[in-house]
Amino acid sequence: MTSSPGTIAQALHGSSVDMVTLQRRYGAQFAMVRKVLGVAPNAAAYLEIWPIGMRTYNVLVPNFLNLPFLLFGFGPPKATVGLAMYTASRAAGCAYCASHCCAFALRRGADEGDLVRIVGRGPASGGYSSAERSALDVAEGLGRVPGSLTPAQRDALRDSFSPADAEWLVLAVAVMGFLNKFNDTVGIPLEESMLALADEVIGPTGWTAGKHLPIPAATVTPTKPQPDRFVDLLGLLPVLPSVIRADKHWTSGVPHSWPAVGIHLRQRTGHDFPILAHLSHGRAIRALAAVLGANTDPKQSRLGLRAKHLAGLVYANAVEDEALAKSARNLAEYAGATTSQLAGSRAGLDVHTDTALAYAEAASSSPAQITPEVVAAATKELAPPEIIELTVWISVMQLLHRLHAFYE
Repeated sequence: MTSSPGTIAQALHGSSVDMVTLQRRYGAQFAMVRKVLGVAPNAAAYLEIWPIGMRTYNVLVPNFLNLPFLLFGFGPPKATVGLAMYTASRAAGCAYCASHCCAFALRRGADEGDLVRIVGRGPASGGYSSAERSALDVAEGLGRVPGSLTPAQRDALRDSFSPADAEWLVLAVAVMGFLNKFNDTVGIPLEESMLALADEVIGPTGWTAGKHLPIPAATVTPTKPQPDRFVDLLGLLPVLPSVIRADKHWTSGVPHSWPAVGIHLRQRTGHDFPILAHLSHGRAIRALAAVLGANTDPKQSRLGLRAKHLAGLVYANAVEDEALAKSARNLAEYAGATTSQLAGSRAGLDVHTDTALAYAEAASSSPAQITPEVVAAATKELAPPEIIELTVWISVMQLLHRLHAFYE
C-alpha cells in the first residue's frame, strides 16, 4: 500500500515545473542566483506552479539583498549579512534555508567557525565583533516565533551600523522570513550539493535535512564554496541587463517612497501598508509594494481574496502581531469578509475557505506543523496553484511580521 505524501512538495511534485521550462523563462535570474548561491534552487519548480509566486521571489530577493551591489562590497559587510541570514533561518527552524545561507555566507567570506559558533552561542561567546553580535542578535530575535527582539538589541544594531546599513541588514533578515516560511511549509527537497555541504559544515551543530532530504538521496562529495573574487563577479555583467529589464517590468508604475507608495497601494488593495513609511531604501520599497499589489490582484488570484486575507489574519493572530492583524482585517474587509468572520467566526464559510484557514493555522508556527493529515486535507480541497498562492501569501505576511517586529 502506497503511503500518503508527507510534505506539500511530495504531493505537488507532479505539478511542479521542470527545470528546462524554468531556464527558458528565467534564464538571466537563474544565472545570477547560481553566481550568488551556487545552485538553481528547487523551490523555483514549486513557486512557478502559481507564476506570481515565482515573480514574488524574483522581485523580493535581489531588491532586499541589494544585489548585485552587496557582492561588490556596497552596504554592510557581506559576510555579516550572510551570517545574519543563516542565524534567522536556524531560529525559524528552516533546514532548507539554513543550508542555503551556509553556502551564501561562505561565498561572502564568512569562516566555517563563524557558522558553527552561532548555534547555542551565549552572551560571552567569542569570535564575533560587537557589530557582528548586534546583527546576529537581531536576526535571531526576528527569526523566532514568537519573536524575542528586545529594544536593547534594536538599539545596538543602530549604534553599530549606519542607518542605511542597519536597514539593509533588517531587510535581509526580513526576506529570509519569506523564504523560511515558504521552503519550510512546502518541504522543498534540498539540492544534493547543498545537502552535502550542510552535512559537513553545520551537521555537527545539530542541523539535519529532515523533511528536505532529496528523494532519492545520492552521495555527493561536498565542494566548499570559495569567497567572492572580483574576476568571478564580473561574470554577472552579461546577465544584468536582462535581470534589470525584468525587474523594471514587474515593478513598473510602483512608487519608491512614502507617502506615494501608500496612496498607490490603498487605491489597489484598500490598505496603505504603513510599515513602508519606516523604510528608506527605494528599491526595497518599490519591490515590496509591487509584490503586495500582485499578490492582492483579484485577476491573479486562484484562491480568492477573501479566503486569502482571512488566512493572513490567521497568521497575524498566531504570531501576535496586532499591526499585521489590522492590515489583514482591512484587506479581508475590502475583499468582502463579514464582521463575524473578521472576529474569527467560521460560520457560513465554504469548505474551500475553511480548508485554507486550517492550512494557514498549521503553517503559521516556525517550523510549520504540516503533517501528512494537513497535506491530505489541503490537496483534497485546494488545487496546486491555490496551495502555492496561499503559502506565498503567508510567507509575505511573515516578511511583513519581521519588519513590524523591528520597526513597530
